[in-house]
Amino acid sequence: INTTVALSLLTSFAYFYAGLSKKGLGYFKRYIEPIPLLLPINILEDFTKPLSLSFRLFGNVLADELTVSVLTSLVPLVIPLPIMI
Repeated sequence: INTTVALSLLTSFAYFYAGLSKKGLGYFKRYIEPIPLLLPINILEDFTKPLSLSFRLFGNVLADELTVSVLTSLVPLVIPLPIMI
């Protein structure tokens, strides 16, 4: 999980950097854009996004590993079939 958290934090920092470099300090206007009442929710969203990204990446990596392990365990069962026929 440490690698996936590091990758998601790197993505979030790149997102902030790109926004600040393109829009300058006007980038922070998006936090109060719909109505200023939503400011805490928009800030909370920026802190929870890396957590969500890290869990999604971890799930994708785990699913890939499980798929590969299941397929490699099925190879000894499938390879002898052409020889037996």
